[in-house]
Amino acid sequence: MMRPDIPFAEYEKQTPRDVFIVVEPIALKIEEGEIEDARAMLARLSGWFLDKIEAGELEPWKARNAYFLLSVYLTDNYPGDILGEEAHELIYEGTLLHEYGLDFGPDTGHMRELAGRLAAEAEADET
Repeated sequence: MMRPDIPFAEYEKQTPRDVFIVVEPIALKIEEGEIEDARAMLARLSGWFLDKIEAGELEPWKARNAYFLLSVYLTDNYPGDILGEEAHELIYEGTLLHEYGLDFGPDTGHMRELAGRLAAEAEADET
């Protein structure tokens, strides 16, 4: 079990409920030490976010808030890249989604690539 300095439940007090409940399953997997599961969940969530944003069904800043909460939680509690470099990079790009569509905004193609790598890794681990 990976005991954080600040359990994820404590972040609920400072976070909109819709953002908290999206990130909570990933954070709980990290706290349980199920890092590969957390990485797979991040990959699926990222793909879903990008699909919805590109279809105009989700405002990019809402997805950004979820990535930002995850980034803060990880920074507060775990040294280094506990989820690995690709996941860390995916989270970082996600924190830029409020700039979606701008020249200096996130590279959503790169985000999809990173999410795809994480998902493929999870599939390979299942077999």
